[in-house]
Amino acid sequence: MNLEKMKQEIIKLIDESKESGRKIAFYSDPYVSEVLTKIYDLWEKNNRKGIPLDYASAEEIETLYNLAIRYSKVSDAEAWAMFLRENIYEGKKKKKKSFLKRILGMI
Repeated sequence: MNLEKMKQEIIKLIDESKESGRKIAFYSDPYVSEVLTKIYDLWEKNNRKGIPLDYASAEEIETLYNLAIRYSKVSDAEAWAMFLRENIYEGKKKKKKSFLKRILGMI
């Protein structure tokens, strides 16, 4: 699958999904959070031209695509359990919280 199709599939599986569990699981993943922070910064520096995924490398797109597929199969209960484990029990709150605040601020 080419990169453009992978980007569209990520958007379809996660952002356009009505299942909140998918979004919770995907956006709370440490790798996703790190990559999205980087590409949102690049997107903002380029006056929000295109979409943030346009600023990801081929490797990042492929990894995000694979994670989107994985998390598209997660139930809401599993997603909340993963989110709480990562953010509360493992003390990784600060890094993810700032990214989630940025995303919520853009909505």
